[in-house]
Amino acid sequence: MPSDYKQHDVPAVLDTIVNLFPHNIAIVLQLFLVQPLVLAAVTKLNPIHFFRAFFPAGVVAFPSERSIGTIPVTVRQLRSAGVPGDIASFVAGLGANLGMPGCAGVWPMLLAVFAVHAQGLNYSPAQYLFLVVLTLLVSIGTVGVPGTATITATSLFAAAGLPIPFIAISQPISQIVDMGRTALNVAGAANTAVIVAQTEHQLDTDLYYGRKEYSDDLNDDEQFGQTSTQSLTGTGPSQRTNITNDAKFDSANVSQQQSGFTLNFAPNAVLSASSDDVCCGTKPNK
Repeated sequence: MPSDYKQHDVPAVLDTIVNLFPHNIAIVLQLFLVQPLVLAAVTKLNPIHFFRAFFPAGVVAFPSERSIGTIPVTVRQLRSAGVPGDIASFVAGLGANLGMPGCAGVWPMLLAVFAVHAQGLNYSPAQYLFLVVLTLLVSIGTVGVPGTATITATSLFAAAGLPIPFIAISQPISQIVDMGRTALNVAGAANTAVIVAQTEHQLDTDLYYGRKEYSDDLNDDEQFGQTSTQSLTGTGPSQRTNITNDAKFDSANVSQQQSGFTLNFAPNAVLSASSDDVCCGTKPNK
């Protein structure tokens, strides 16, 4: 028995490695070609600096295989790349549960293509395009934990009418490739956060290109507030006077509203109001 096992284990391992090639090639193309091209085309930024900032998050995502567990590191690295904290936390959290190009995109689609060819089905280009659309739909609400790719692939197979037992054939190698899938998921969310920040004109390009040092001790207002201060300083005396007058006017209105009315949000406030009683900030008509 040991001799037979040693005789056949090498070809089995080689076959497994060969089966991993298409998936790994797809991950590499998506991570180092497609996403950087999208980033450069939309934002006109150099993608190399993105990978410099993303590297620590990728190191955590690769062995942990948890997109959700990598969110704190992803948010910190995005802020160090000039993305405001509110955009970084929102997009990174949303990207860990929506889309996920590795677990919900590349892997289920490759398994579907494998099942189609294994059964000898003749799919037309329109049918393959329909598989892509189904993959996009089932990726909504995907949770960033280990094993998500299997659940997503099951949903895709059920929607496309493909035999679900084919997914069990890939389980021995699914855990191996899950590390690369998780790194791709986190990179996709981080890439999207940079695009959102740049299109909203809130990206600090000095931090992105490394011309300014990032400090964890400073909040977003202190970190990114220099631009607002400079723009206010560059206005003329009349504009600064108008801004000050508007601020005083708004402050006076708020003070008058707060002193003239008392808000009452109790459930029986409307029923108990009478004559000149103030209810929910307004006086009833006499």
